[in-house]
Amino acid sequence: MSDESDLPPDDSDNVLVFTRRFDANADITEMRNFVKAPDAKSKNRWCTHAKILVDDHLRQLTCRLCGKVIDPFDWINSVTDGETKVDWELQTLRREITDHRSGLEKIKREELNCRERVKTLQFKLSDLNAEIYKANKELAFLTERIGQVKALRGKNS
Repeated sequence: MSDESDLPPDDSDNVLVFTRRFDANADITEMRNFVKAPDAKSKNRWCTHAKILVDDHLRQLTCRLCGKVIDPFDWINSVTDGETKVDWELQTLRREITDHRSGLEKIKREELNCRERVKTLQFKLSDLNAEIYKANKELAFLTERIGQVKALRGKNS
């Protein structure tokens, strides 16, 4: 059986209550309805807001990366700027494609012209080879005749 005297005495009157802040103006801050949050050092100040949360109930856009509420017009305007850049790049690429196609057509025409020139030169080479063959045949005939003439002269002398 325990006696109530065994319990330690109640010293709750001596305990300081730490509900107040150590700031002398804390009560003013507590009374304000709207308080600006201090800048978070860990948050990215240069967030591009690439991932957006669309809240139908609050009718607002919130960045999922940094948590900032985004003005819808500014966000649509930045997306439009990006689309404009894509449009400009596509126009540039189409111009390059057109230039490359015209260059390809020129190369194809040059290839066709070169093939035709090669064919023409092959015909000329074939004609020259035929003439050389005839000339060699005639030369062989003449050298044989000269040999025969020399042999006849050698027998006659």
